[in-house]
Amino acid sequence: MAIIGKIRERMGVFLVIFVGLALALFTLEGLLTSNSSIFRDTRNDIAEIGGSTVSAQDFEGQVNKMTAFYKSQNKQDNIDQATTDMIREQAWSQLLSDMVYGKQYEQTHVSVGVDELWDMVQGRFVHPKIKEVPIFQDSITKQFKPVLVKKYLEAIQNDEKAASAYEQWLNFEDAIRKERLSQKYTTLLKQGLYVTAAQAKQDYIAKNRSAKIKYVVMNYNVIPDSAAVPGEKDLKNYYEKHRSEYKQETSRKIEYVTFDVLPSGEDKEAARADFARMTEDFRNAANDSEFVARNSETKSADESYHTRGSLSPALDSMLFDSLYKGKIAGPYQEGNFFKIAKVADVKDSPDSVKARHILIKINPGDDTLKVRARADSLKKMIKGGRNFADLAKKISEDPGSGSKGGDLGWFTEGTMVKPFNDACFNGKKGDLSIVESPFGFHVIEVQDISKKSKRAKIITIDRLIEPSSKTDRDVFNRANMFAGQNNSGNAFEKALADQKLNKRIADNIKENDKTIAGLESPRELVRWAYKAKKDEVSRVYQFGNKYVVAHLVEIKEKGIAPMEQVKDQVEAGARKEKKAALMEEKFKAALQGGSSIEDLGRKLNLEIKNVDYMTFASPYISGVGKEAEVVGTVFTLKQGMLSAPIQGTAGVFVAVVEQFTEAAQKKDFAEEGKQLQNALRQRVDYEAFNALKEKANIQDNRGRFY
Repeated sequence: MAIIGKIRERMGVFLVIFVGLALALFTLEGLLTSNSSIFRDTRNDIAEIGGSTVSAQDFEGQVNKMTAFYKSQNKQDNIDQATTDMIREQAWSQLLSDMVYGKQYEQTHVSVGVDELWDMVQGRFVHPKIKEVPIFQDSITKQFKPVLVKKYLEAIQNDEKAASAYEQWLNFEDAIRKERLSQKYTTLLKQGLYVTAAQAKQDYIAKNRSAKIKYVVMNYNVIPDSAAVPGEKDLKNYYEKHRSEYKQETSRKIEYVTFDVLPSGEDKEAARADFARMTEDFRNAANDSEFVARNSETKSADESYHTRGSLSPALDSMLFDSLYKGKIAGPYQEGNFFKIAKVADVKDSPDSVKARHILIKINPGDDTLKVRARADSLKKMIKGGRNFADLAKKISEDPGSGSKGGDLGWFTEGTMVKPFNDACFNGKKGDLSIVESPFGFHVIEVQDISKKSKRAKIITIDRLIEPSSKTDRDVFNRANMFAGQNNSGNAFEKALADQKLNKRIADNIKENDKTIAGLESPRELVRWAYKAKKDEVSRVYQFGNKYVVAHLVEIKEKGIAPMEQVKDQVEAGARKEKKAALMEEKFKAALQGGSSIEDLGRKLNLEIKNVDYMTFASPYISGVGKEAEVVGTVFTLKQGMLSAPIQGTAGVFVAVVEQFTEAAQKKDFAEEGKQLQNALRQRVDYEAFNALKEKANIQDNRGRFY
């Protein structure tokens, strides 16, 4: 029964190690049995993945199991909303993985058998997480011992009190099984990728064959927009030609206005008067720290000492002009708080101290009295004439100062931990003392002190300045009136302008988003945006100290964006093409009758620029940026041949190749092939899953429920 006792003692430590993996890969098979049907009420489906549906009830049931598991592992009765959201996301991620990859495992016959799972738990290829568990390691060598896993499993299977541990172990086994399935499948894909010798050679030449060129460029900004206005036909042609560039996911765009609930002047005066009544009680408090804990927003008292000039100018003047113990300053306002400050103590103290120390650490399991005795022995040795620096170099466990004979140099008050600080700043030059800190025992010698000055311990209580319920009602009424009077898109826009209100914009809002910049927990506003019609104006929502009214500006559906939604982009692109056409005409006119790059530069008053080294594999021009069209065209030219005008990203180019430098001759391109193949394989984990998700045609309805 000894093993059972040990298991019960160490259960928490052992199981926590598996939390990340087991929670992230928690079993969701129950969700995978739902099948779509034309006779079902799909309003209760949280998702449809690859033709199979998942009900909201089943999904939430699995989330509840994962939540219970999380609470058990973290010994929490309750969790906050952020943690709940995190668990739901993990459940969703695993659901996608199971359903998207599940069919692939079946089709490719990828599996993990019983023998293989046993091998991962206590055989030849044990999972790294299991090897990390202390109760599976030799107590002396700390080496992993499979026999301890076997004993553990036998114990929890045969002990009713360990039923929960056994269930969690099964979850963990399922997690590592799924992890192995995923590894096998992606390995299968990676091994199926192949780079031919011709591809490897082509890659080598693209990286090593270089060109030296001269070019001229006419930048698009030399032609004003007013001289290149695209017509409707131009816009339609451009849109059709570039449709693939306007692929989008489902999203919403809103404009909104906030009405901030801030304390009024009356609120501030009332708060000041109420807070001021605490002044005498604070002055007469016997224990300042306890008074702060009971009566202040900031519950812990600042125990440090301050000199004149170290506080805010106003407080500095109030306290240090006539400094004495018990002096009170305030109430005064600092930011969003009213504060009252009290001088708890006054002393003459040095500005800085020079000291050295020898540190003896207290390690887990050490007898503190014995460690203290070592420190006492060192102190006696130093007093008896032993050299402090030599002892520090040999004995001190502070690597930073030990090598320097324990020397810490000069430091100001508050730099060191409190016991160390107090020993130095309350001591005298030459003092030798022993103090205990979180680091261990310190043998300290105060080597020198600077001149002393008045220092005061300032204890402060504070109170947040909050708006009254009347102020809150007034702001709500103003927001509500705005929403009621401006319930259309046009009215909303006009009211913002008339009332000089600050319009805020949130674009590309996804249905499951839980954040909007500047708003506290705005989930309800996101849900409204997905229920509302275009140009609808919302009711008043409250998020933190703000009341919000929103206008749904745009509804973007998955697929190719309609032209009206991308009109600005289309117009900019069509205008650029219009300018390019005008520039090409100028170039062609200048090139008539034959011309060199120098002649072209003179005729069009363009600077001739040089690129000494350009490769096909790197489509950039120094000082210009990415110019794939230009670089690609250059490598189709013959040496000395002037190109036709090239429509690039920054403008229209004409280039001439002065010289090509061929790649060094070689017969074996195996290394290039290996590099290309590795680059392809590195993309498998991410790109394969994304491709399978797209093929699964996922319908995510979580926004209806959360």
